[in-house]
Amino acid sequence: MDTLKRLWPQLRPSPSAPLTEANLPSQAGRVVLVTGATAGVGYELSRILYDAGARVYMAARSPAKADAAIARITAAHPAPKVPGGTLTFLHLDYADLATVKPCAHEFLSKEPRLHVLFNNAGMASAPPQERSSEGLELHMQVNCVGGFLLTTLLAPALEAAAKDAPAAAVRVVFSSSMLVDAKAPADGVPPEELEHPSLDGDRNYAISKAANWFLATQFAQRLAPARVVVLTQNPGNLRTAIFDEVPRAIVWASYPVLFTSLDGAHTSLWSGFSSDVTLADGGRYVVPWGKWHPNHRPEQLLAIKDTSEGGKGYARHLFEWCDAKTKAFQ
Repeated sequence: MDTLKRLWPQLRPSPSAPLTEANLPSQAGRVVLVTGATAGVGYELSRILYDAGARVYMAARSPAKADAAIARITAAHPAPKVPGGTLTFLHLDYADLATVKPCAHEFLSKEPRLHVLFNNAGMASAPPQERSSEGLELHMQVNCVGGFLLTTLLAPALEAAAKDAPAAAVRVVFSSSMLVDAKAPADGVPPEELEHPSLDGDRNYAISKAANWFLATQFAQRLAPARVVVLTQNPGNLRTAIFDEVPRAIVWASYPVLFTSLDGAHTSLWSGFSSDVTLADGGRYVVPWGKWHPNHRPEQLLAIKDTSEGGKGYARHLFEWCDAKTKAFQ
């Protein structure tokens, strides 16, 4: 019964989203960075925020796809509804960690402050035996380690923005998945599988998404003194490009329980901009289309909790492991 209570709100969320482009307040003067911004949720989010007046930085792998995405948005909205909206491409490829620092430096050369960072980029269905050039399991590197590195490098800009912003207005949003509840191990992110991942690709993907939640809890603790709120979200079960490598039969069979990228963007809007989020909410987990997770798996909560608090300390271990793996790129 607990499992059903955990999964059902994510499988069949309320039909109405509390925050959409129709009621999103003006974002004029605010700076937002979206990774994975040329398709899916990232594209919809960039489009909505541009029209709301934000200066949007679209971080993605392909300059050609970024140019096409920007052209598509500006063709539909030659002038943003709220003046001041801009779209700027930043090159970023989490499969190559050497691209992360140049991306961060290019951003910082243009903007001293960052109000919201959406760690949205991700991948699924990587061959389980394949490794990145850094020797890491691909899901873990692209879905988790890359976002850790970018967040670390942009933390000063987030802290600078929070000095002048209302409480809880500066945020980092990590993207997770319902598979954290349905497929990830009981411990979420077993330390031994960081160095020795399984040959089960679905398990590796679920672990990488649990890792985003674990990292968010650690960043939340570290950035709380600067008044930066860090959250995790499951944007929803969506029909997006992340399924490009998934067998078509599986994708088509899943369509009845999949929603649109725009639906997922509504979850992101709530996570990034809802006035219901407070400083005390750092580390919490958002489910579609803008609600708090109803009841986490107790074993995963124990894994997140520090050993000094009676937990297993796996979240801190993951944070320190990511720091060690990215030290050469910081």
